[in-house]
Amino acid sequence: MNRRVKTAALALAFTVLLSLSGCYTGAIEQYFSLPKPTEEYLQLQSLIDQELASGSEYAAPTAGNYRQSVQLVDLDGDGLEEALAFFRSAGESLKICIYAAGDREYCQMLSIQGEGASVGSVEYADLDGDGLLELIVAWQIGTGMRLLSVYQLSDWSGRVLLTTDCSEFLVTDMNQDGQSDLMVLRSTGAGAYWADMCLFPQGAEPTVSTAALSPDISVLQRVRAVCVTGDVPALLVESAYDNGDLVSDLFVNQAGTLVNLIPDGQTRRAYASAYAQDINGDRCIEIPDPSQLYSQTGDLFWSITWYGYDRYGTAYPRLNTYHCYDDGWYLILPSGWENGLTVRRDDSIAGERAVILSRVSADGSINDLLTIYTLTGDNRSERAQIAGRFVILEEDSTVYAARIAAGITEEEVRENFKIIYAEWSTGSV
Repeated sequence: MNRRVKTAALALAFTVLLSLSGCYTGAIEQYFSLPKPTEEYLQLQSLIDQELASGSEYAAPTAGNYRQSVQLVDLDGDGLEEALAFFRSAGESLKICIYAAGDREYCQMLSIQGEGASVGSVEYADLDGDGLLELIVAWQIGTGMRLLSVYQLSDWSGRVLLTTDCSEFLVTDMNQDGQSDLMVLRSTGAGAYWADMCLFPQGAEPTVSTAALSPDISVLQRVRAVCVTGDVPALLVESAYDNGDLVSDLFVNQAGTLVNLIPDGQTRRAYASAYAQDINGDRCIEIPDPSQLYSQTGDLFWSITWYGYDRYGTAYPRLNTYHCYDDGWYLILPSGWENGLTVRRDDSIAGERAVILSRVSADGSINDLLTIYTLTGDNRSERAQIAGRFVILEEDSTVYAARIAAGITEEEVRENFKIIYAEWSTGSV
């Protein structure tokens, strides 16, 4: 989040915290008094009330990081917060009113008229490097349809720097010049999506470089700013097909041109639970390549090879895992385990879920390697201590335990066993 952006809610929370600090030395009855808003905020509220009295109503953004009806933002870096209020007028048109703090009072400096049914999302960023924030607004025109506009706020001109169709957008530094760049994803229909890298040179018109996503996509799932090998900034877009398959597209800037390192559905995968992530902690993204395992019971199980990419699109295998999404854990597989691996489940005991990893021999026999138990019953601690088992991890109301048959040590199990945590998207999806 931009350090110069603070919401009205955060400002109020900070005031409350100050009033409750241990350093307060006022009379005891003052401990039970609500903090009094400043004259400036009272006057700002009066201006907003006037707009509401004219027939307008609040129309807060419906997506993105900033969803407050009134947002306090230092747009020009002078230490004073401007206020942006989002309205729908009596005539059903959208409007953003910007109020600037002057001599102990706020004045309305700019009113931006919007289009569509609602404000989809907003973002603030210095796109042209002049030290002032631009306002980026995705106006929601219809279901899955947005019109993106970038407004220059210097001298309160409200000049539109860029307008384009938009499905999603994200602000990141693609060319590593220390300046924010705007990445826009848009659909041209029939499963065709495009990524635009929009650069805003100071004093010049914006430049746009475009690259296609994989074809026949049904819906965008996740949009994130990531890095590839060498700490090169990249844009990761993960999308779904009509049948639920996932695909990853990875974009980098190459000398001012946007390039998709893995186009044409090369990363399409039927294992729709596996999203890209930094699986090995090297701060670079890895793309999953699942392989269906031999099934002992008819149920489907998968191992995953994770590939890192360099800035030219060369893929390198990083490691192999078995992900148990049902129980919320994964195991980094020792070298060679991915060959001939098979998995089965045993959920026959209440409060105990067992996953047995085995190897299929050339003669078709099954040789067990490791069993991992997810224990949730009241007697989970006792069951974790059954002969032959050892505890891997205790977390809240769950104990994870294991039993080794061959090919791995207790230390390796604990080192390779990981919990699956939900990963927050940094994009607007």
